[in-house]
Amino acid sequence: MSSTNVSAVRFSECGLAEKGKEEEYLKKLLEDVASVVDQDKIATISKVMRALADPTRIRIVAMAKARRKLYECEIVGAFGLAQPTASYHLRLLSDANVLTKRREGKMIAYIPGEGIGWTIAEKVLEAAKQQ
Repeated sequence: MSSTNVSAVRFSECGLAEKGKEEEYLKKLLEDVASVVDQDKIATISKVMRALADPTRIRIVAMAKARRKLYECEIVGAFGLAQPTASYHLRLLSDANVLTKRREGKMIAYIPGEGIGWTIAEKVLEAAKQQ
């Protein structure tokens, strides 16, 4: 019996699917998930959510939204962080495409990213503001 069959059998055991129709139930369940979110984007969404899962990083994102550009030294000063800690937070946000790094002479500016990372971050801030 394949692992899919073993998982599907659980649907009949808990009363969600008729015996013998477990595979159909499983297929429908997975189609429902696919109708809500593109399966190829799940890993990206998870990475963004992990990057946003810290109060300091949420504050950094809020500052980026308000100012449209920020520098590491601003993060250090505004939030009382050590420089390596600020770098760590900015790297996580940059790796998740929430922020984009841009060199400006000797300094690196962080601006809102393009694509799903920044879009999710903005939605989180909007939801928090509405509560």
